[in-house]
Amino acid sequence: MQFGSTLEQVMAIFSNVLDIDEHGQVTNAGDAEWRAAQYIRRYCDREYTVEPPFEAWELELP
Repeated sequence: MQFGSTLEQVMAIFSNVLDIDEHGQVTNAGDAEWRAAQYIRRYCDREYTVEPPFEAWELELP
C-alpha cells in the first residue's frame, strides 16, 4: 500500500494536533477531536470546506 488508510489519516491528524504538557496532561483534546472530525466530514461530504484548511504538519503520517 502506497498511502495510509482513511482511519490512519484520521488518527494521524488527531495525534499531530494533540498537545500534552510537561506534566503529561492533554491541553487541547477538543481541538484534536474537532480537526479529526473535520477530516471525516470532508471525506463523507465533498462539498464541505475545512476551515482553516489543514496544514501539512497536521496531515503527516508517522
